[in-house]
Amino acid sequence: MNCLTQRQLIAYMEDRLSPVNKQNIESHLDHCTHCQHRLEQWIDELHQTEETIWEDSLSANMDQKIIQMLSPHPVRVLNPATPSHQPPAWKKRSITIMKRMTIAAAALTIIVTGGMLVSPTFASYVHAAFTNSPIGKADPVAPVSNSFLQELADKGIAQAAKNGFAQSVDVSTTDQGLTFAVHEVMADPLRISIAASLKDKNGKALDSFMSEMVSRSTKEPLIIIKDKQGNILTPSKEKNAQYPNKQWDHSMFVDNGVMILDRELRSYFDDLNKVPDELIVEFNIKQLDSIKGNWKLSVPVDMKKAKAAMKTHEINKAYTTPQGLKLNVKQITFAPSGVEMVIDRALAANENNAYSYELVDDKGKAVAAWDSTAVIHEANKRSNVTRDVKWEHTQSTESGARDFHYFYPIDESQNLTFKLGSVYTEEAAALNAKLDTNRLEKKEVITAEDQGDQFTFKKDQKDPNAVVDFEGYDGHYRVNDDGTTTKLEGYHLAFEATLAPDAAAMGPYQYWTITDETGKKYEDIQYLIDKTEFENDRAIFGGKVFLENLTTLPKQLIISSEKRMVEHKNVEWEVPIYSGK
Repeated sequence: MNCLTQRQLIAYMEDRLSPVNKQNIESHLDHCTHCQHRLEQWIDELHQTEETIWEDSLSANMDQKIIQMLSPHPVRVLNPATPSHQPPAWKKRSITIMKRMTIAAAALTIIVTGGMLVSPTFASYVHAAFTNSPIGKADPVAPVSNSFLQELADKGIAQAAKNGFAQSVDVSTTDQGLTFAVHEVMADPLRISIAASLKDKNGKALDSFMSEMVSRSTKEPLIIIKDKQGNILTPSKEKNAQYPNKQWDHSMFVDNGVMILDRELRSYFDDLNKVPDELIVEFNIKQLDSIKGNWKLSVPVDMKKAKAAMKTHEINKAYTTPQGLKLNVKQITFAPSGVEMVIDRALAANENNAYSYELVDDKGKAVAAWDSTAVIHEANKRSNVTRDVKWEHTQSTESGARDFHYFYPIDESQNLTFKLGSVYTEEAAALNAKLDTNRLEKKEVITAEDQGDQFTFKKDQKDPNAVVDFEGYDGHYRVNDDGTTTKLEGYHLAFEATLAPDAAAMGPYQYWTITDETGKKYEDIQYLIDKTEFENDRAIFGGKVFLENLTTLPKQLIISSEKRMVEHKNVEWEVPIYSGK
């Protein structure tokens, strides 16, 4: 771009440019000292004249009238806070002058007839408008044109990108005729999403590298996240800090030639206010498919805008359910890509329990709902849940556990009520199914029942029409290091379970113990579940039990259980948690 014209500078100072043109001019000013000097000269002249404007007083209620005229604010009402990252001097001064000019333009007509401004109310308003940290929102930026994230990412990331939180990066590195590029990034304190691509020397997009590259991240640090000082960030609960970023989720969009990489950021920080203003994502790729090379990139991520847009509201509403479960709804956080709910629950060390709830708006409509992940899909009450914030959602506390739940963005202008749904508790069971192996070998079906839960067992028979992955083999197998498979020997048992209406729609086999008539316990057991249904308030499970290395049958296989999960429905407790007005 050539040096800026006077018309461009004036339009910039009067904030009359489109976001894209404004960003282009600021990019030029970042590198052109000549235009910076011209701009600062003009700012100095305005600064000298604007200080002579405010001298007399207003009538008693004129300040309120002016504030009403300024709503919705022609300038943003801002908090008096010092930004952690200062803009260049020319930019800081030009932003300040633009704010003052906007206030002056809005108030000058009244000033001519009503006097000048010394009102404390109006002074506070003006003082807030002259500072640089926004309330709830960050400065608007130019949207990314042709945004991959807006088109391809989940709806939380897509909405954040649409709202201007995506950052165009377009950095690339080439080796061995292959170009690895990062095009776009969206990050807030909850998560980060990156759009990347790999192209050959002819510009053709390649997709075969994706799974191989990401799968190797468990063995070598291909992608790491650093702060501005170069410190590698490590999730607080990460067991293997050598590879702190191994859990990147990835999706390949072949038609677009783009890969979307996602990773939660929440586990890095016990306090969202500790999120740095700037992050750096580093790629250090040594191999793509069978091609060895060196593809290294550093991707800067500016977090200031997303941090400024984030709002955390303390709730601290507690309740003890009739079943003895103590819940404390701690807080709700609104971020550009989604909403976080934090809930504490008190439980005994050996107790397993869970719960479901809804977030309800003014009209009684559920805008989001959470349910235990152990409840099968057919019976699960979850809605609007962000499935791509993947980390350990429950953390131990001194009194029990702290749960973190994530939802796609929710309209902040409405009131929200927390409405408890079901409570799941671990109760005593007495299942004792004695399976005579001689009857099983004769293809007989053996039944058992406990507290309304009904079970059937039979020897698993090979399906002649089954499609198998490996020629000549069906059943259980182990994948060897060289990619070959080894068939596992053992005994296959088929089962079906129809649970009572009060039973939670959770797999009952999680509590099963399998022994023989001598008391020998079988430890090497695998479950293959191929049927989950929910009909007439009853959960139905079906599948196979594989007892590895069991080749000589005992007289009996005994399946027993001392516990089962029970659902207590419609626990009546609701409490307002957020006022959007």
